[in-house]
Amino acid sequence: MSTTPYVYVIMPVQSDPHYKEKRAVLSSAAAHAGIDVHFPLDHLSAYGADFDLEETLSALSHSIGVVADLSLERPSCYYELGLAQALKVPVALVAQAGTMIHQADHRGSVVEYSDSKSYGDVLEEAFGRLIADQQADHRGALSQR
Repeated sequence: MSTTPYVYVIMPVQSDPHYKEKRAVLSSAAAHAGIDVHFPLDHLSAYGADFDLEETLSALSHSIGVVADLSLERPSCYYELGLAQALKVPVALVAQAGTMIHQADHRGSVVEYSDSKSYGDVLEEAFGRLIADQQADHRGALSQR
């Protein structure tokens, strides 16, 4: 795992024809915010070719938060989102405009995007909120000592 704070990314991969472009926008926005991104499929070789629940739970719980792109209504994305929400990991929900949002806690908080530019803007705002929440939690923990 990285020592730099990171955001765990949940998003459609093979089903999204714009995946490579979105991934580049995500990486750029994260670099601008001074954080790393954790793309789960990039880490499959670290623990085998199959999904590993324990590794996923560990990666989620060590992140500063999750950005979940619910575009294309992928069941696997909702599964990972459910894991994150059950762990009480801070989550920023995003989706392409017009996406139907299914079972998700705080589904009314989904921020929509329409193109690459607005996707980047939405991500920068989400990263900023997750970083601010993490810093506030850290300050709160220090004041309780």
